[in-house]
Amino acid sequence: MEWKEALPLLQENHTGVAISVTPKGRAQATVVSTAVLDGKVGFASRGYTVKVKNIQRTVRATVTVIKLDTRRYVTVEGPASIEPWQDTKAHIRRLKDLYVAMGRAPKGTDEEFAQQMREEERNMVLVTPERLYGSLRSGA
Repeated sequence: MEWKEALPLLQENHTGVAISVTPKGRAQATVVSTAVLDGKVGFASRGYTVKVKNIQRTVRATVTVIKLDTRRYVTVEGPASIEPWQDTKAHIRRLKDLYVAMGRAPKGTDEEFAQQMREEERNMVLVTPERLYGSLRSGA
């Protein structure tokens, strides 16, 4: 599967499963809200989560984005980067861009959004597409 072929599903659907590998080599999966940002598949997470710790260690992740009503999906595997929490305007703006791309535009003021991100110390995880696969046919 090519990125261009997968992109519409990735941009229009935001329910996903992030998969990382534990120190014992087991898969660790978590439901996340996803978005395409900078040509990568991303999600936000608190920094102390198991998935973030696993990704920091392995520098890799897999994200499967699902179109629930038709069960179509795209899985993106590849190197993962973490933009750790920083209490800066630039980081908060990137987080806002990610949330808007997820279809979850923040309600309230920019300062209210910034305060929530501060309280949660949100990181941004971005997975660079290295391998793509899935099912783009309805009812698959």
